[in-house]
Amino acid sequence: MTTPEPQLLPLRHLPDAAGTLVSTQDTTGLPFAVQRVFWVFASAQGTQRGGHAHRTTQELLVVVQGTVRVETQTAQGRKTFELTGPTQSLYIPPLCWITVHPSANAVLCCMTSTVFNEADYIREHAVFQNEIN
Repeated sequence: MTTPEPQLLPLRHLPDAAGTLVSTQDTTGLPFAVQRVFWVFASAQGTQRGGHAHRTTQELLVVVQGTVRVETQTAQGRKTFELTGPTQSLYIPPLCWITVHPSANAVLCCMTSTVFNEADYIREHAVFQNEIN
């Protein structure tokens, strides 16, 4: 059985003369029903976030402002993604280790398929390596 891989997904957006609206009102185009939303901002230049994986939680990462580089690792290998605008998202499947590098002015929004549960986190890379092998 092939497990899902991290990938960029477009978000439905509606541009008009007054600006552009991005909505996740329904799950059309989303890989899961969103249960939790949070955002990260005010990171200093050179800050690294993430450094974990989830056992069951799926995530969508969206940069609202600035840029964010995301390094991923799954059983299939490593990939790097550059998030540069709010009309694209990065899908993070379960058992995907992420390291997040935000620009100094970045605002990163994260939508998840589950509510917060510390037991779902894998915070030690050696444990993650053991689980994907």
